[in-house]
Amino acid sequence: MSEENILGGRVEVVDVGLPFTPELNEPYDTTPMYRIVLDVSGSSSLGYLERGYFIKLNYGVYFIRKQIISIYTNSQAERVFQFLKKTNAEFVISINHDKTLSGHQYIQLNDISVDKGIYTVRDYQVFKSLWQVVEGELYENNYSPSIVRFTDNRLIWHVKLLPEHSLTFSDAGKLRLNFVGSQGHLEVYKISYDNQFTLPNYLYTQRETTRMFNHEIKAKHYVIPLGVERKIIDVSSETVITSTDHEPIKLESGQYLLWHPKPKDRVD
Repeated sequence: MSEENILGGRVEVVDVGLPFTPELNEPYDTTPMYRIVLDVSGSSSLGYLERGYFIKLNYGVYFIRKQIISIYTNSQAERVFQFLKKTNAEFVISINHDKTLSGHQYIQLNDISVDKGIYTVRDYQVFKSLWQVVEGELYENNYSPSIVRFTDNRLIWHVKLLPEHSLTFSDAGKLRLNFVGSQGHLEVYKISYDNQFTLPNYLYTQRETTRMFNHEIKAKHYVIPLGVERKIIDVSSETVITSTDHEPIKLESGQYLLWHPKPKDRVD
């Protein structure tokens, strides 16, 4: 971010990028994208299938989730693979936890570009009962890229993938952030736009309550969640950010970026 002092305040300029698909003539693709989140920490078969949008702010890339399906059983995983292959849907792959704490169950990745590569399903197979043991002993990765799920030496399923292209972004515009004030470690910036660019409506989700650590908004508003530390909100009338430890902050109608670093010792 570039930073300058204006009348004792602070203005920061943020570069915004949106997903670009080379096959399209539009500056960015407005079609929702799928994301597979690998997470077997709770003994789930795969993790999650998410549907939503990507946005890039400066060097940070965020996935704006609109729908999520938990994939807990092997049968559910099989249905997801069947859907992805039948529709030829493109997806990216992220990792929350690739194994359980004991390492008893784990995911094996072969030649996968996490969070950057876009893939489709080439083929898949889910094994049951005795075949999990037999296929686990015989398994050899003769095709990459792929995702493989093991429980000890038992092969639960494997998915062979086709790489399509990498996740890239077009420069959509710039946001100008005008510092409004702080509430403990929470910093609040009002958003203004350069040129004709505005953040697309499909990135926002309507909410009645938003909470960031010990800071809260209780009123109808719209949110773009940018990870744990950042959120963009849109309010149509005067709205208050409250905290049990600090004085409230009043916001006029408009769009704001809220930033709060992850607390280390205590919430503030």
